[in-house]
Amino acid sequence: MTHAIGRSAFYVLLALFVLFAQRVHAQEKKNLRIVFVSLSWNAQLPFRIANAKGFFKEQGLTVEPIFVRGGPIAITSLISGNVDFASIGGAQAAIRSNAKGLDLNIISSLSNYTNYTLIGSKENKRLEDLRGKTVGITGAGTFSDFTIRLYLKRNNLDPDKDVALRAIGQTFVRAAALEKGLIAAAPFSAEDAVKLLDKGFPLIVNLNEALRVPQSVYVTRGEMLEKFPETTKRFLKAVILGMQLAKYNKQEAIKIGFAAGLQGDPYIVNRSYDLFSPGYAADLSVAWDGIQIMLDDDIRTGLVDKKFTLDRVVNDRILKQAQQELKNEGRLR
Repeated sequence: MTHAIGRSAFYVLLALFVLFAQRVHAQEKKNLRIVFVSLSWNAQLPFRIANAKGFFKEQGLTVEPIFVRGGPIAITSLISGNVDFASIGGAQAAIRSNAKGLDLNIISSLSNYTNYTLIGSKENKRLEDLRGKTVGITGAGTFSDFTIRLYLKRNNLDPDKDVALRAIGQTFVRAAALEKGLIAAAPFSAEDAVKLLDKGFPLIVNLNEALRVPQSVYVTRGEMLEKFPETTKRFLKAVILGMQLAKYNKQEAIKIGFAAGLQGDPYIVNRSYDLFSPGYAADLSVAWDGIQIMLDDDIRTGLVDKKFTLDRVVNDRILKQAQQELKNEGRLR
């Protein structure tokens, strides 16, 4: 009799476990909305490949990409629950939003390096040539301001004494100032840099290889990680697979990119790929050290409380699960 009761209790527990597992599975989302702030090849290519190659479908997901202008709009859309994930430029926006109490987490990196190339005027070909000269940036306090200052400091040039940083504005204004000799150098995206390189302007440094400060990250709400961990894992697995192809198979990646709707001159795309692809995070791993640099700067300038720690905004626990599963499947280089 006791044995029979024991077996009955076991089957009841088993049934409850199966029911719980079914409910958890049912809670997972299948239709996702992802917001992007850039339509550049660098920002879009891994995702477009993942979608075109059926990696999201393979993971049981359908994805709807949405483009918005500017990180603040992307973050607002994410926090409001209108989208599930966001691809934004730079981790500082996520750090500052989280520090203000917003439920925002960095879950992976698209690029763990700075997506700029520093192009000099025709008379300034080396970093040392910039001493005593003016370097154009997009604006004071911008990401380009922060990264150029950091790179100069690391290479024994004081950005407040040895070099004058001047807010110039958008790409075409910086390019015009460079061509007229009004500035000695300026940072440009890979695609814009190719056009200047072809005009004979020198490449001083490709920060996609030289400055380990993440410029492109994926973020989501903490609520998403808690309620839909399996969905998040599947999403990251698909993006990683897209990234693997994007980083290690140039010709196929570019071919898929065009077929998936990315625009551009094939020659410029081919050249710019060689500039931006070294910065890609092959398995989406987060460069904690690079993000810490940004956090330290925000603490120094008073934008973030000194007690704020990186683990409050970076959560790569599910990313590591996705990476491990792909390793077990033999699909991660």
